[in-house]
Amino acid sequence: MARLWVRNPGETIPADQLPKLFDRFHRADNIRNHHGEGAGLGLPITRSIVKAHGGDVAVRSQNGITTFCLTLPLSGTQRTSSEV
Repeated sequence: MARLWVRNPGETIPADQLPKLFDRFHRADNIRNHHGEGAGLGLPITRSIVKAHGGDVAVRSQNGITTFCLTLPLSGTQRTSSEV
């Protein structure tokens, strides 16, 4: 498996909000108060693409750093579309 971490400094996202980040149209407005920015589709689309390639996405947020980890299979270990 290959792993890619993306870290972003900012306000810590409460633990109860983390699973919801991957729900379509979910916006943590109480955390990120940017009116008009984003439709809440980026992370669900990312997770769908990663899962279609046999991987997964995880997130954690603590001490002002939010970290996303994308895990993808190496070449030759990818699931077929019928397994997705």
